[in-house]
Amino acid sequence: MTYDAIVRAALDVLSEGGDLEQLSLRRVGARAGVSLGAIQYYFVNKDSLLEACLDDYYVRLSAEARALVAEALRDPASGMVIERAARRLYRFVRREATLTQLRVSTNARRGELHTERQAEYLGALIQEAAQSLIPRGMDEVDLRLTIQGMASMIVRLALLSNAEVEQLTGLDETEARARVETFVVRAAHRLVGVTTSEGPPG
Repeated sequence: MTYDAIVRAALDVLSEGGDLEQLSLRRVGARAGVSLGAIQYYFVNKDSLLEACLDDYYVRLSAEARALVAEALRDPASGMVIERAARRLYRFVRREATLTQLRVSTNARRGELHTERQAEYLGALIQEAAQSLIPRGMDEVDLRLTIQGMASMIVRLALLSNAEVEQLTGLDETEARARVETFVVRAAHRLVGVTTSEGPPG
């Protein structure tokens, strides 16, 4: 299908790196083997094409979040719920760094999460996560804000470049990444009001 071929071509072009602002619809068309007119038939502008590139990413993000909520509901008293959530989100962003950077860039340029995604990703998902943690005694609105703050922190730390993470920690890349992940877990516990005995790796 032409729509899918265009999205795949745009993802290929994005994966080659470079400035997002310089992404050319003509280059995408050449990669997909379609005309500029064909691209414009399916996508009103570059932003709509970029948002389509994120569709599968958001499906995977939603699946990850819902799996974590299901775990929290099965065992709400476990202190491991927060640790698993923090680690899995951190590792998801590391795996999906290119598309997460695209998400962050498009949201920053627009000034908000795409309006068609807000009900799902700022509403339903965060509400489900907050309700799974309510036994911890925190107000639900505070929990929603805490979850969003925690997610934003994790995304930013996971997206640090190799040079940034080494400079920030004074460690080599491998040690630095492990240390950041450990910090993310401790910070998530503190944000949600749960203490953890986990210290820096020995």
